[in-house]
Amino acid sequence: MRPLPPSPLQRLDHPVATAAGVALYVKRDDHYAWAPHDPLQGNKVRKLAPLLNRTDLDGRTVVSFGGAFSNHVAALSAAGVRFGFRTRFYIRGEAVRNLTLDFVARNGSQLTFVDRTTYRQKHHPEVQREIGITADEIVVPEGGTQPSALPFVGAVYGETVKQLGRAPDYFCLSAGTGGTAAGVVAAASGGRTRVEVYPALRGNWMRSEIESWLPPGTDTGHLDVITGYAFGGYGKFPTDWRLYTPEGAIAKRADLGDQLLPPLEPVYTAKLFTGVLHRLARGEYPRGASLVILHSGGIY
Repeated sequence: MRPLPPSPLQRLDHPVATAAGVALYVKRDDHYAWAPHDPLQGNKVRKLAPLLNRTDLDGRTVVSFGGAFSNHVAALSAAGVRFGFRTRFYIRGEAVRNLTLDFVARNGSQLTFVDRTTYRQKHHPEVQREIGITADEIVVPEGGTQPSALPFVGAVYGETVKQLGRAPDYFCLSAGTGGTAAGVVAAASGGRTRVEVYPALRGNWMRSEIESWLPPGTDTGHLDVITGYAFGGYGKFPTDWRLYTPEGAIAKRADLGDQLLPPLEPVYTAKLFTGVLHRLARGEYPRGASLVILHSGGIY
């Protein structure tokens, strides 16, 4: 895999942050890509690095899993086109169509919808055999999260420290499977940075999920899981977040003004930015603090 340069760190002079006395930055991992607007960007590139560094991909079939709005599914299908391997996906729930799945289908990927009960057991070897996964296919876990990916994902924190010239006081990111968060928590372990994770799904299970990916004994005292910004659950968000275009509906910029482009996708990133700005407005951060939001990429 041809390496990519570090993604830029952007100062965001948002009025809410200015009023709170907080230096606000955005780690623009949406620019961590081989081509502009490519769904193979950000944390999806980092998570897929163990796969994309393999030398036996040509002509192989890679199988993975995701929801109907999965950035991972879109990114992996794009990776198949770029790196010359076939892709098959098992999608949770009833058959639907949307912009993401249409894009994946155009890439030549095979989509199979499975019921939620089967989907919950998707990583069990017997279930994989029953749904048609063969021994010669390469299986990538849902979201691309796997132990070998954590150092690649955690590199985004090291890049940030180097660009900022110091460790930030807060590093904020969204979470779906918890893999990106685990990589960042491990990379920031033992330092001054508090890692704030904003789950895109309902429930209070994200902390244990993140901790399950970490090596035994990893310090998680600097980890805070911030709930209350899932907006009803995965794939759900306020209707006024939609920006209608000839191609369909995408999320608006979550009231960030003109300083952050392109528009934020609604499933993960818009929720994260909304949560951080809300907490800034409530005075949850001390004056003089430095805070970095990870724009992990994503399309809609």
